[in-house]
Amino acid sequence: MMRAILLISVAAMALAVSGASDTGSPASTGPAERLRAAQGAEERLTLRATLNTATFSRQSSVSSQVVVCRKPGCCRWEYQAPALKGLVMIEKGDAVIRLDPAQKTACVGCSCREAGAFDLLLKNYTVTAERTESIIGRAADVLVIKHREAGHPAKKVWVDQATSLILRSEYYSSDGELTTLTFYTDIDWKPKLVGSLFDVPDDWKKVAVGDDPGKHWDREKLSKEVGFNVREPAYLPAGFALDGFLLYHCRCGTASAHLRYVDGLNSVSVFERFVQCPGRGRGRGFGWGKGRGGGRNCELLANQPGRMLVKQVGDLSYILIGDLPETELSKIADSIK
Repeated sequence: MMRAILLISVAAMALAVSGASDTGSPASTGPAERLRAAQGAEERLTLRATLNTATFSRQSSVSSQVVVCRKPGCCRWEYQAPALKGLVMIEKGDAVIRLDPAQKTACVGCSCREAGAFDLLLKNYTVTAERTESIIGRAADVLVIKHREAGHPAKKVWVDQATSLILRSEYYSSDGELTTLTFYTDIDWKPKLVGSLFDVPDDWKKVAVGDDPGKHWDREKLSKEVGFNVREPAYLPAGFALDGFLLYHCRCGTASAHLRYVDGLNSVSVFERFVQCPGRGRGRGFGWGKGRGGGRNCELLANQPGRMLVKQVGDLSYILIGDLPETELSKIADSIK
């Protein structure tokens, strides 16, 4: 459960701050250009701030308060409350480091950023300027990101006019429900940040992440790792493209191939694994994280947001999760041969 909360919190922060380049005045740039500048603003800023995040689902809500320290090429998130208090996440170059103060251990993984994601977003979504609003005493442009067709997720961001930093972000599901909220409550724009903030303490143990959620795999190598031939769906909804092949282990120990597809804002995940999992997941149907066939709920089934379809073919199970209509999930599943 802790791992799931952590992934949700990190994902929420990714929605809040995306980072890029200097930008002209709001009057001289359109909404899409303003958003493009915001997609990289944090990469060139130095700041210390307090960020609040909250995620909402039909099952529960998770909130966190995080102290963010940032300088070009580095970022540190220190959780203040509630569930992850004391945990520290550091992103430095291509590395993601999780510091566990209780165990004095540092888990080191990788951060993989795919090129072209913003162009994919503009292909599928429109960006419009709604208004100018004051956020923590700063003028911000409110930008609305909507799919070109109805029935898709949407996002609203508040972009600081002076720096292009995203000060507030709201993510809405295809049903129009608010699912993720992030916002800064204070920002120090000229902090004194010592370099050791972004380093692992000398006397701590470094541990490589065995199940690194940021590591992208080659399909053939992933197939060898999970013990079966990983298959890609022949059908994808319009606008979606492959984001990468990943490896996932749930707490029951079952290894899954994770195929992630994105359209710039929305995503759909295809998990492929052997059926023999203590959490079951047998049969075919839709649900919100309910184990099927008895036994304890598998972490994978219990903690993933979105609609879910489980399909069994022989000794393999295919689990599809995404904010898509059930008919679309079914068409994706049926195309996996």
